[in-house]
Amino acid sequence: MLQTKTSLNIYEIFAIMADNNILLIYQGMFDQDMVKSVLTMTEKKLKQDNVMEPTRRKLFNIMMEGLQNICKHQLRTADEVANPFFIIGRKDQVFNIVTGNMIENSKISIVKDKIDHINSLNQEELKEYYKTARLNSVISNVGGAGLGFIDMARKSGNKLDYKFYELNDHYSYFILNNTINNN
Repeated sequence: MLQTKTSLNIYEIFAIMADNNILLIYQGMFDQDMVKSVLTMTEKKLKQDNVMEPTRRKLFNIMMEGLQNICKHQLRTADEVANPFFIIGRKDQVFNIVTGNMIENSKISIVKDKIDHINSLNQEELKEYYKTARLNSVISNVGGAGLGFIDMARKSGNKLDYKFYELNDHYSYFILNNTINNN
């Protein structure tokens, strides 16, 4: 029987996923082909589960932003093996899209400040901030104008939940959770 490093067998892993309403987990290197596959699999699963079209559109857009962020910003270092991951789960009428990837510690404050600012805005302010950011196209030294974060918050209608886990003096792991209501 196949065993994981934590001595869980495959059935136990499946049971944990089922108990926690995990629809899909992927961990590894991300590229455009993998993103297409994840989106296709998730779309089929959501249709199979009779998730309404407006919710599927929101989920699809937020997934696309999160997966593209990972593709653009995943780090490859000789010292650290911290492959990015993607999880989508559902609990009752709420979906969670969780992404994780390594980030340089020097860039944490930029990302944190950007998300905190987005989280401080209401829906109307987010709409205006998105327009302004798109028109100004200010590219930060983390590689983007933050439009993806703004769009995630606008589409979900919820605050972005995030955390940084320090790996060493140079790198941390960035976890971003998007909550989407099924309505």
